[in-house]
Amino acid sequence: MSAREEQALHKRLVDALKRPENVTCAECDARLPRWASTSLGVFFCTNCSGAHRGLGVHISKVKSTTLDKWTEEQVEFMERMGNARANAFWQARMPAGDKPTPNASRDECERFIRKKYERRAYVDASLGDRPVPSDGVGQGGAVAAAVSSPAVAPAT
Repeated sequence: MSAREEQALHKRLVDALKRPENVTCAECDARLPRWASTSLGVFFCTNCSGAHRGLGVHISKVKSTTLDKWTEEQVEFMERMGNARANAFWQARMPAGDKPTPNASRDECERFIRKKYERRAYVDASLGDRPVPSDGVGQGGAVAAAVSSPAVAPAT
């Protein structure tokens, strides 16, 4: 990949980070996340990155948004998923008060992240097995699309 292509990919990644749903950590709402899971499609802060790494690559493949090289497919997935769409699935049944705050300890964040992704404690089984990425059209409606998409609609 040429330097120009890498710059273009990085710009797209930065643009995805600037979307309103991605300016805070998917896990604790800390501002300006700089890490991401290329397998889950979420952006998160440094504090939560350790817990994501601890999940193992079979659940969360962690990359820095500033230090690592990204592929076209990884950037496209992050553009199509994002925090709002992913959390509409992973936190569909999360009780109020369960999500850690930006001031939470690493241990609190790790417990929450493990409960969310390993134990799938907040998943609404009627939404399917995994969140469905956007088709790339109308990124602003990601949450509504995640919940109302025919691919994840509740069974009747």
